[in-house]
Amino acid sequence: MLAGAFAAVLLVAVAGAVWIERLATGPPPASGELVLPGLERPVEVLRDSLGVPHVWAGSLADAAFAQGYLHATDRLWQIEMFRRVAQGRLSELFGEETVEADRFLRTLGLARAGRASVAAIGAETRAIGEAYARGVNAAVAGWRGFPPPEFVVLRASFEPWELDHSLAIEKIMAWDLSEYGTSISLAGARADVGDEAVRALLPRYPEWGVTILQDAPEAPAGEGLSAATPSARSVASAAWSVDGPAPGRPTFSGGLPPVVSAGLVASARVPEAARAPIEAASIVRASNSWVVGGTRTRSGMPIVANDMHLSLNQPNIWYLIGLHAPGLDVVGQSLPGAPGVIAGHTAGVAWGFTNATADDSDLFIERVDPADTTHYLVPGGSEPFRVREESIRVRNREEPVRLVVRETRHGPVMTPVEAQAGGELLSFRWGPRDPSTTFDGVLAMNRANTVGELIDALAQFTSPYQNVVFADTAGDFGYWLAGAIPLRRSGRPPLLPVPGWTGEHDWTGTLPFARNPHLLNPASGFVASANNRQSWDSLALLVSPDRWEAPYRAQRITELIEVRADHDAESMRAIQLDIQSGFAARHRDRASAAFRGAGLDSLAGALDAWDGRATLENTETTLFYSWVESMRALLRADFYRGRGGSGYFPRYMFERAVEGGGADSLARVAALRAAAAGRIPWGRAHQLHISHPFEGIPVIGGLLGYGRRGVPRPGDPYTVNVARYTGSSPPFVVTAGASQRSVADLADLRGGGGFILPGGQSGRPGNRHAWDQFERWRRGELWRLPLDRDAVEARSVSRLTLLPRSASRR
Repeated sequence: MLAGAFAAVLLVAVAGAVWIERLATGPPPASGELVLPGLERPVEVLRDSLGVPHVWAGSLADAAFAQGYLHATDRLWQIEMFRRVAQGRLSELFGEETVEADRFLRTLGLARAGRASVAAIGAETRAIGEAYARGVNAAVAGWRGFPPPEFVVLRASFEPWELDHSLAIEKIMAWDLSEYGTSISLAGARADVGDEAVRALLPRYPEWGVTILQDAPEAPAGEGLSAATPSARSVASAAWSVDGPAPGRPTFSGGLPPVVSAGLVASARVPEAARAPIEAASIVRASNSWVVGGTRTRSGMPIVANDMHLSLNQPNIWYLIGLHAPGLDVVGQSLPGAPGVIAGHTAGVAWGFTNATADDSDLFIERVDPADTTHYLVPGGSEPFRVREESIRVRNREEPVRLVVRETRHGPVMTPVEAQAGGELLSFRWGPRDPSTTFDGVLAMNRANTVGELIDALAQFTSPYQNVVFADTAGDFGYWLAGAIPLRRSGRPPLLPVPGWTGEHDWTGTLPFARNPHLLNPASGFVASANNRQSWDSLALLVSPDRWEAPYRAQRITELIEVRADHDAESMRAIQLDIQSGFAARHRDRASAAFRGAGLDSLAGALDAWDGRATLENTETTLFYSWVESMRALLRADFYRGRGGSGYFPRYMFERAVEGGGADSLARVAALRAAAAGRIPWGRAHQLHISHPFEGIPVIGGLLGYGRRGVPRPGDPYTVNVARYTGSSPPFVVTAGASQRSVADLADLRGGGGFILPGGQSGRPGNRHAWDQFERWRRGELWRLPLDRDAVEARSVSRLTLLPRSASRR
């Protein structure tokens, strides 16, 4: 009997282990033939040894259908989470913990913005998007085997995918690029420390910083400002300006708007539960892209390099794919939930993205009409609030949470306020909430084969706002800022909340695309973009209120490009992996002096001898950043001492303090604190964490193999091979970095360069394609995605033919 019981337990255990393994890995890659309703003609899908699919279809719609099928097959849970973030429906799965996140997301209205864009896009784009949705739904309807484990654990179902769900993903991506968080944080700091003190917190691009347009001179006012898009050949180098402030290197000037109460600001902060899922689908501020023209390459043809920096999560945000149909031959990074390739190359043109740090949002202080609290004040009178009610279903709660959202002419009211209490209202004007034609632009980019055609496609790109570098096989190359830049009646965009009832800060339209910053075939032979300022002319201040990233990465990329005139795909890849820290080079001597002043001569000597490279082996990087973070904490405490406050203290405040002098005593105290961290190699003190929401769940998280922890990472937040960390002392946790790398050699698109992801194609944690690109990504390798059929055939390990339903009856 005991033996029988033991055998039964063993059988259950084995069955359970098999079930968990199948749950984590999913079914093997499909081969053979599969009949799917919704196709017009047969489609072939060839996968290589890393699971990257190449689709051959007879029409654009069938190619999109197949892409939707593949995205759903490999990344269904990721697609579902994108939808739930956009719709503010997290609490249906996660319960009370995400109610505040859903309240915020419903108020923001990402899903509503996606629905509004359906009417804005062209008929062909709508048809392609609808075909993509049919492909997603066909994959789910014909699901064989175990669904993704997240659906099983949460007992969740998948509702039919629709076109507007794809369009809402664009809005999620744009969210992290808005200035909402900066504006709210600055307003909170001003409420704590006052107008004069908060001026020190306002961003300012350093005068020594390089610019994308390479300090090209302004065109005379009105010259070359026609609406027509200039061709690459007709414009050798151009930087357009508009009437506005005097040219030069301006800093912040002018009065500050009325103070907003600290309580109001606190209530407007993005809930942490909302921040994580939104940022998982956002392009963060840091990315690198550059293009080198033929005068600087061995082949005489341009080369494009790109690495977009994001929070690193499981699964990775990107999905590699090749799409081939009549008029379509493109490879690169796609976004699960949406059709097309976001960044990559066709047979004739390649492109890459970085965030333009354009200020596409303003917070308006509204005033309730004292004669009628259902109205708010506008120039010359008042208007009624637009009111809608949202119902939020919450897991394990019988009654839904009711939410009343008010909107003004500027946008949704982000702060619930009792009007009779005399409080303030903040409404949010955000460009990406407007109907968008971005997906028209993306699909046109996928079919472009020249720089001119690509520029025409970028003209349809509404948001998010991106610096785009590009080149074609004719040898043309350049840069253009894509996106509809808002124009304000008051001129440059404000960072702090402004009065909404006067009309003086209202938006008046958008900058014509031909006047967006751009540079074509410059004499320098290259264009480099790393979220740095576009130019020193007045036009840049219409784009951003000095909110660009520090120019260390852009400066280093420029140095490495200029050092030689025989670049190839391998030298571009080497630049992407560079770990020489310009930030450390600028501040190492100050750190050394602080250690010497604290009597720590041996540590000072070690810093003096350090070459500034953030390698895994050296201890000086750990010592330096331990000092930097200790210094930042002391400076923050000093700034807010006796004032209370939110503690908003951006990283650039460290540089202002140490470069301005007068912080020597704090620097010595920081050195003493940093010395206590000991001599820890940077690889032990600075480690990557790729996260998944389920990794911390007891038993399940471990059994299914979610996430990766404790991976040593070289580089720092300012190296080209970026590694952004959190924490104020070792161990520092790296949470963001290159979400992809790509190099496109226009002389050899079939074999030069390639792509790589910090994970893999599959969203299943135990699938062999979930992590099989990770070690290649760590080593800096690239993976070829050929365009021509013969090369793809030679690399294929599986073949799946998707057949229309009519084919099964023949």
